[in-house]
Amino acid sequence: MEIKNARQSLVEETTLGIYVWEIDGKWVGDDDGHFLSITSKKGNKEKIEQLRKAVSSYGIDRGQPKFLAGRRKIDDETYEFQKQRLDQGLVPDPFDIGNYKDEMRALQSDPNFRNTGR
Repeated sequence: MEIKNARQSLVEETTLGIYVWEIDGKWVGDDDGHFLSITSKKGNKEKIEQLRKAVSSYGIDRGQPKFLAGRRKIDDETYEFQKQRLDQGLVPDPFDIGNYKDEMRALQSDPNFRNTGR
């Protein structure tokens, strides 16, 4: 009996996210962990070019843009807020697209559903 492997492909939950600049598997950023990035839809050539120009202004002439689906830029205050939510057992980001989709599915299957994670 012969078993054939089915082809698998990654399906992203959203086309919204951020682009970061990647060189040799590492993202360009400062010493505080702030990465050079731009909010964008996947494949938006205008945003990619803006990021490319920003990188170039720092004298960086190698690397490429990397898209991170479902992510968004946050400031230090939002980061601390998300850490507090995580410590309380909640979904850290109240705008998490995966959590939102799960809630919508649960509401459609059970109108009495109430998620306490938001």
